Amino acid sequence: MPLSLKQRVGLRVKEARVARGLTQEALAELVGRTVEAVSNIERGRTFPTIETLEQLGYSLGVPVQQFFEGAEPNVDDQRYILEGKLRDIGRQLSLEDLEIAVEQLKVFIRFKARVQ
Repeated sequence: MPLSLKQRVGLRVKEARVARGLTQEALAELVGRTVEAVSNIERGRTFPTIETLEQLGYSLGVPVQQFFEGAEPNVDDQRYILEGKLRDIGRQLSLEDLEIAVEQLKVFIRFKARVQ
């Protein structure tokens, strides 16, 4: 069964929390929610209110729209998960290292095009 919008948003919330090294308990305290509420959001069991999304974004240092990046229902679930991981890796890199990584990916794409 494909991931629902609640599950896709929950994955992005979890990715942002883990990238910042926070536990669910710490995030719950920052946003004024219970640990169970944060867990339910991350597992896609409940959809957060706009107010909670704003608090999550503020507390995690990310724009709210990040929680919806690539959340279109026609995007393959595995691709959605991998693109999220790629974005998180990119956010952890310095600008110089990110430029190098982008160039490496371009070389990889050109190489793949030649061998196919």
